[in-house]
Amino acid sequence: MILSTGSDRARRRLTRGITFIEVMLTVVVLSAGLVAIYRSFFSAINYLDHLSTRLYAHNLMENRIATIERDFRSLKDFDIGVFSEDALINNRTVTFHYAVNLKPVGTLLSVFELEIVLSWQEHGRPASLSRTAYFSGITALTAPPGKGA
Repeated sequence: MILSTGSDRARRRLTRGITFIEVMLTVVVLSAGLVAIYRSFFSAINYLDHLSTRLYAHNLMENRIATIERDFRSLKDFDIGVFSEDALINNRTVTFHYAVNLKPVGTLLSVFELEIVLSWQEHGRPASLSRTAYFSGITALTAPPGKGA
């Protein structure tokens, strides 16, 4: 009677092949990994879309504040109240809604508070940014020195 050694058993196992259960387990593990990669890829794309829309909104708000301040200092008409603006971001149209309020600060005649709220819909959810700016040193609205009313 010949006893088989450990290397003979290993050789027979290798020549026997892999079982159906091992193949199915490998398919399940690889599928789970691919699903995780797929989900993280689309989560990253949605997050980048959110960031690009928010950055665009921030730039719109900064430009609107600069335009209102310039028009206000030169005593031109400018938009106050509620209005909308459409923008094409990442091949989709986003409607931004402005709410602009300008008022004097207390009893000071040359200091004004500008409040802007910018809102939009993002993937069916409301999103918004708000900003407050102060203007001062507007001499065209105050009486010249030495001339009291």
